[in-house]
Amino acid sequence: MIQAEKWQKDLAVYQDINTTFIVEGNIHDLQLWIYEDDGSCEPVSLSLYLHRYLTGEGYDPVIFYNRIDGFYNPFAMEMTPAFFRAAGTDEKSSTSIGCATEAIRNVMADAARPTAVIIDLAGTIATMPDNLSGEETEYFTRLLLASRTPTQAISMKEKRPLTNLLFFITEKVNDLPAWFYFNNPYVRTLTIPRPEKEVRSAVVDARFDRLAGADRLSHKERRQAAEEFVSLTDGMTLVDLFGVFSLCQKKGYTVDRIRDAIRMFRYGETESQWEKLGREKVRGIREYLSGRIRGQEAAVQKAAGILSRACLGMSGIQGGSGSRPRGVLFLAGPTGTGKTELAKTIAEFVFGDESFVTRFDMSEYQQPHSDQKLLGAPPGYVGYSDGGQLTNAVRRKPFCVLLFDEIDKAHPSILDKFLQILEDGRITDSSGETMYFSEALIIFTSNLGIVGQDAQTGRRFQTITPEMEYEEIRRVLLDAIRNYFTFTIQRPELLNRIGDNVIVFDFIREEAAEEILRLKLAAVAENFRREKGMSLVIEDAFLQFLLARVKRDLSNGGRGIGNLVESELINPLAEVLTDGMPEAGSTIRILGAPEREDGMFSYSVEG
Repeated sequence: MIQAEKWQKDLAVYQDINTTFIVEGNIHDLQLWIYEDDGSCEPVSLSLYLHRYLTGEGYDPVIFYNRIDGFYNPFAMEMTPAFFRAAGTDEKSSTSIGCATEAIRNVMADAARPTAVIIDLAGTIATMPDNLSGEETEYFTRLLLASRTPTQAISMKEKRPLTNLLFFITEKVNDLPAWFYFNNPYVRTLTIPRPEKEVRSAVVDARFDRLAGADRLSHKERRQAAEEFVSLTDGMTLVDLFGVFSLCQKKGYTVDRIRDAIRMFRYGETESQWEKLGREKVRGIREYLSGRIRGQEAAVQKAAGILSRACLGMSGIQGGSGSRPRGVLFLAGPTGTGKTELAKTIAEFVFGDESFVTRFDMSEYQQPHSDQKLLGAPPGYVGYSDGGQLTNAVRRKPFCVLLFDEIDKAHPSILDKFLQILEDGRITDSSGETMYFSEALIIFTSNLGIVGQDAQTGRRFQTITPEMEYEEIRRVLLDAIRNYFTFTIQRPELLNRIGDNVIVFDFIREEAAEEILRLKLAAVAENFRREKGMSLVIEDAFLQFLLARVKRDLSNGGRGIGNLVESELINPLAEVLTDGMPEAGSTIRILGAPEREDGMFSYSVEG
């Protein structure tokens, strides 16, 4: 049997102690009304829930108020005249907030009938709660005085004394001035959370048999399908949940397409770009990654395993939230070894385009308030309407690779934002909208552990060198990462969310450097042919010259090789085209090493 939620239990406990309740949180959603006789439940609006509960307790009248409709009760209209008589006002003047607060104060002090007044949309009373106008101060002062005057009346129904109650329904408690509720023992805040698993289970179980194909399932299959439904809707409201059921009915989705229905409801997408890959292509992940990431066999093997799991949708198979991100990778190691290139390669493999990588330079988030850049500025602050960089990116492309470059440079408080993303696959932005990450692959990169500092002298030194074996490099960096999260920033829980998905990259060795050089030269030649309509041929003499230069200094890895290709090949090639543009279809042949002081290589033009 489903149990009442905490806010519902608190209301039952404190209704005879407190006079005023601020109800905040998930107020616009449906709430479960539980029938005590058989344990069944019914989703109802918050207004109807409060009406049923309070009238059941013996309150009469129960009256609602907002600035447009004035005082009313849509569920029992006969209660309104009794309220106006007790308040000493009439229906015509009831919409005025000034008259309304006077009426509420009168009723709260009336001992004739137990009355409950519910102010809906209470956040509209004050424009700026921390900077009230004179009139707004008067309104809240009257209500404060009313809350401090506990008055009881005998219930005609229950024949017992009941305390007159005042409710404020608002999205968040700070929509009201702090001085109204702070240190006021008569005021209690009730927070309504998003539906927990038990609540969603009750709703899904009650409506599951209405789904097409549910009648063909065995008892075990039905239970498994319903549990998956509940898991995938983690973080959704009950209104959202009914929206999924409605979508299933409208689109004709059967029980085996629940995941598709939830995806379409969240993203407007009917097909997952992850699941379109097919098993045959997934089998070739390692080979595909190795084609672009050279000299990193161990890193590629581990990344391929994680990516295979992501493509098959197995990130949450151990249990927990079914809305977790597709996968998470933490890439560590020396600079220029292929960490960013791996993110681009994954995006191209899954989505067919590197543009599906959204990169965040975490060195831009070194201040505690930098989370506003990610999630958006709070209401009332500059940039509120612009949204956050992260939430905007996921809103535009829910199927994506999110690359957080040099994560260790971000302020530790920023890292806390990733806890919920990695665990629950969602986060709420500054405007209250929930963003889901269940179709995103999250990649962190870091240079942690590469440079150490002597405790006595403060001198910085290189902790790993190319002379070390890979396993030793891996051990040093894993220890440094573990110490950083556990002791330096004291966020071991974030490292636990990442788990065993830390991938350590090796230095670029000479054999890999030659492969990377050949790849970059081939890319230059292909782009030259496509954009200029000419062929570029690089003779072995010039290749050996470049290779010797590359092997002379591998400290900057693949990035250093790219810089060398730019300075020794692309820049001189631009001069060749500037001096006299060869005709389309010509072949430029690079013959040998630079022979002039200006660094120009020897070459010939054919055709």
